[in-house]
Amino acid sequence: MDAQLQRLVEVAARPNWIIQVAPSDLGARRAFNLPVNLLTLADRSVLCYAESQTQGHLDRDSTSVLPMLTAYHQLQGEALSPAASVAMINQFRKGTP
Repeated sequence: MDAQLQRLVEVAARPNWIIQVAPSDLGARRAFNLPVNLLTLADRSVLCYAESQTQGHLDRDSTSVLPMLTAYHQLQGEALSPAASVAMINQFRKGTP
């Protein structure tokens, strides 16, 4: 697991990457229970791809996608800053969470 955490620290140092940790104490306020990918296309339209245990679903309908985008932005706002996230990852690597 240390190698995986080290890799996160390495990619967080890249100029085109942002790593943010969402604390587990968000509890019921966490926005997503399953993997979700939000894709912004060149024309600025947004797609949502969500996966469950049995299938994936691509949605282009703004009435479905915009609430997911809003939930993502709310999660991003409650997550640790990029610097605090890297610091937390490094603490876990040292065994002092």
